[in-house]
Amino acid sequence: MQNTKKYFGLCPFCEAECGIEITAIDRQILSIKGDVKNPFSQGMICPKAASIKDLYNDPDRLKYPVRRTGTTWTRISWDEAFDEIEKKVSHITKHYGDDAVALFLGNPNVHYHGYLLYCWLFLRTIKTRNRFSASSLDQLPLMMACYLMFGHQLLFPAPDIDRTNFFLIIGGNPAVSGGSIMTAPGIGKRIKDIRKRNGKVVVIDPAYTKTASLSDQHLFIRPGTDVFLLAAMVNTLFEEGLVKPGRLSAFTDGILTVEKTVKGFTPENVSAV
Repeated sequence: MQNTKKYFGLCPFCEAECGIEITAIDRQILSIKGDVKNPFSQGMICPKAASIKDLYNDPDRLKYPVRRTGTTWTRISWDEAFDEIEKKVSHITKHYGDDAVALFLGNPNVHYHGYLLYCWLFLRTIKTRNRFSASSLDQLPLMMACYLMFGHQLLFPAPDIDRTNFFLIIGGNPAVSGGSIMTAPGIGKRIKDIRKRNGKVVVIDPAYTKTASLSDQHLFIRPGTDVFLLAAMVNTLFEEGLVKPGRLSAFTDGILTVEKTVKGFTPENVSAV
């Protein structure tokens, strides 16, 4: 008689890594649902996690290396596969240079902890400047800001959405993106919870988004004018004496430069834009 077992793990398809509960017989997955005991995701999963079952059970899923010979594919060993890749890459770089090879990193491989251990060694070995990723498509400005402010591009400040009473969202649509980078599974419910505890959610976006539909207030601005809005907000912080870095002053540079830079960007001056 076959025994049904439950396994608990993390979905690797984005950095939220929601907890999942897998029900299986031997190696056949019967169902995948959110792990209600996971203290972080609390049972929340998105369609990507639920689709793991379909991917895993797909009869066409590739489970081992293959080599193409003409119009056919032949199974080979992992050692043969790595040898083949090494030979081909070495041949390409020898004849056309290191930058003839391009790399793309993305979901789900960048969220495997084992991968993170050897990825950077591999990147340095390849030596190509042509490196692309999900980050280069949608978040490099944020990573550059984190690098300049905190010293490392992966030190993301995460909003304390479960305890805040005022949540300002500028140009983001977490209700659709799943709270990407904020690592906040079930973001829609968490936004609604802010309003339930008499907090306020404000969205600034040229488009009426799903997140805007969940907010208390949606402020439309013209596309491309974000910089004027932000400069006016920072100007107001200085004008009203709200810039109080306290103990952070000892290791924060450039505050006076910022103040001088936004001097002329008053709300009155930028409102027409």
